[in-house]
Amino acid sequence: MSKNTFNIWGWDKKKRTMIRFIKTGDIFCFLNEKNTYCFGRILSKVSIGNVAEILDFVSPTPEIKVNEIEQSNRLIELVILDSYTLFDRKIEGDWRIIGRHINYIPTDFENTFFTYGVGDSCRKVDIFDNEVPINESQAKGLTDYSPLGNYDINDLISDKL
Repeated sequence: MSKNTFNIWGWDKKKRTMIRFIKTGDIFCFLNEKNTYCFGRILSKVSIGNVAEILDFVSPTPEIKVNEIEQSNRLIELVILDSYTLFDRKIEGDWRIIGRHINYIPTDFENTFFTYGVGDSCRKVDIFDNEVPINESQAKGLTDYSPLGNYDINDLISDKL
């Protein structure tokens, strides 16, 4: 299969996806607070959820075409999704996996790190869950290694839409 092979099955096929079936390259869609649909892609799995990119494509319907995915950019910095509450248990928001970018390999992530800990216990984590110790001053400015839910993501994107 070529690098840009997509399988889009749409909003109505799978209302719920168990976390063990979420894969790198999955295309997801969610209804935002402005009653339009946002889209994103799963980049990797980490111990606390899935690293994802939210795309700058917004639609009045939960439909996206392959060329729209390919032409989209990241709306915000990479985030860690609380996949259990968003896709599996459906506790908050309406998030659905609507397709897959087959054999997708994440790009433009080399300088993306998350952090957790305080003082001498700070750690820096990349999108593949590799972590190294850092000091507290190095941790400043890095995104927290914490999964985000529907409210958090909507808060992050609200001024970008």
